[in-house]
Amino acid sequence: MKNLPLLTMVALVTVIMLLIYGTVQQVYRTGLNDPQIQIARDISLQLEQGKPVDAALNNDPIDITKSLSPFIVLYDAQGKPLRSNAFFEGKMPQVPGGVFEKVKQNGEHEVSWQPRKGVRMAMVILETNAAPVKFVAAGRSMLEVEKRTGNMMMMVFIAWIICLAVIAITAAFNFLKRSK
Repeated sequence: MKNLPLLTMVALVTVIMLLIYGTVQQVYRTGLNDPQIQIARDISLQLEQGKPVDAALNNDPIDITKSLSPFIVLYDAQGKPLRSNAFFEGKMPQVPGGVFEKVKQNGEHEVSWQPRKGVRMAMVILETNAAPVKFVAAGRSMLEVEKRTGNMMMMVFIAWIICLAVIAITAAFNFLKRSK
C-alpha cells in the first residue's frame, strides 16, 4: 500500500464504499417486493379458479398514507380500480396508466409509486384472466426500508470518512518520516 499513490487509495476506498451501499440498497429494495409478488400471484390464481372477488380481499380498510400493511387493488382492462382493501385520500389507489402498458408487455411489473410526497409504495402488478379483473396489484409502504437505507447510507459515509482520515494520517506520517 505504501507505493500506491494517495489518489488511487482514495479512489479505491470510494469505489468500495459505493459498491457496499449500492449492493445493500438493492437487496433492501428488491426484497421489499417479495410479499407483494406472492400476494398478487396467489390472488390472481384464486380469481382465475373462480373464487369471488370479495373473498380474495381482506375487508379491513387500509389507509396507505399511514399503514405498513400490504394491500391489494384489482383493476379492470382500462386500469380503473374495481375493488381494493386500501384507500388513498378516500379513494381506491390509482396508479398511472403507463404502468399497465408495461404490465401488458411483460405480464408483471414491479414499480415504486409515489402518489404524493412522503407516501411511497412498492407495488407488484400482474395481468390476470379473471374478468372483469384484468390486473392484480399488491403493494406496501416503503417507509421502513427507506429508513434502513438512510441509516445504512450514513454508516457507509462515516466509514468512508474514517478510511479517508486513516489514509490522510498515514500519508502525513510517511511524509514527516521521509522529510527527517
